[in-house]
Amino acid sequence: MAVVNPVERRPPSKWSAQATSQAASAPAFEPQRQIDMLRMMLLIRRFEERTFQEYTKPGQKIGGFCHLYSGQEAIAVGAAAIFQKSCDKLINGYRCHGHSLALGMPPRTAMAELFGKATGCSQGKGGSMHLFQVEEGNYGGHGIVGAQIPLAVGMAFAQKYLKTGGVTFCFMGDGAVNQGSFAEALNMASLQKVPAVFVVENNGVAMGTQVERHSADPELAKRACGFVMPHRAIDGNDVEVVIAELSRAADRARAGDGPSFIVCNTFRFRGHSMSDAMKYRTKEQVERAKLHDPITIYSARLIDRGVMTAEQIEAMNQEIHDQIDQATAQADADPHPDLNDRFTDIYSETYPYFP
Repeated sequence: MAVVNPVERRPPSKWSAQATSQAASAPAFEPQRQIDMLRMMLLIRRFEERTFQEYTKPGQKIGGFCHLYSGQEAIAVGAAAIFQKSCDKLINGYRCHGHSLALGMPPRTAMAELFGKATGCSQGKGGSMHLFQVEEGNYGGHGIVGAQIPLAVGMAFAQKYLKTGGVTFCFMGDGAVNQGSFAEALNMASLQKVPAVFVVENNGVAMGTQVERHSADPELAKRACGFVMPHRAIDGNDVEVVIAELSRAADRARAGDGPSFIVCNTFRFRGHSMSDAMKYRTKEQVERAKLHDPITIYSARLIDRGVMTAEQIEAMNQEIHDQIDQATAQADADPHPDLNDRFTDIYSETYPYFP
């Protein structure tokens, strides 16, 4: 059974319609901010496509698992637009490239980590699934499905206890909602009224298993019904809808009213990981999904508003193309970690360890 775009497949819920109405009626962001958001979506897309090229070409420089974010850019960029780096935290699953770039990680630093270089964000020891940058509020990707959810609750509890005014944004895929830790964590989050925003990036498939086959109710927002928190399903391909809904959830959390649960329906244009041939989707379904491409949607909106012209967008796209090429070349030339560093940042004690 093949899956279609969840945004296209289902009629908008009342929450989705309300969010769309809010985004349409709200004053537009200042022109430069709109341009910056489009630029970041283009940067993430180009970075991921270059990552695909580097992973698949002869002389592969990227090892291990690698999960691309192409098609979901509006969610990461929307979250970054309201993220307060002075106090907020973001924790993620393993599809973490886009969020890291959106929060400010330089493309060279991210690509160097993929290449296993000493200049990477984790000195080349983390790789694709573990992009961390704590100074930017990025508490990283996590390779075990759903592992980040209880960690997010602990982080949000610390923010409440210390009265930092911060919010923890916890990202997960649709498959993570079936983990037992999901229910335990959301229950505790609601009991303690922690300032957390749980965001499901529902791209329609958990690895290669469609939502209809892995979830008894494919309307994933309903999963939060038993935890007394607002829950909404929204169009995750519209960056301004994402901003409107996450802003409402973050404001609620900062006011001490507890967590929210947001399902962003979207579509990924690449496979689950690099070995996924996407046989569960037809070419026609992918082509239809591209009509809802977040970059296409926002580019057309900025042209309609007179913020940018098609020629300016194309020039910006070429500039980003060159930027990613340069970042990749620099990362490729960067050194690998020294062999003597292989035991650092692993244990708190000195290694080899002698009690």
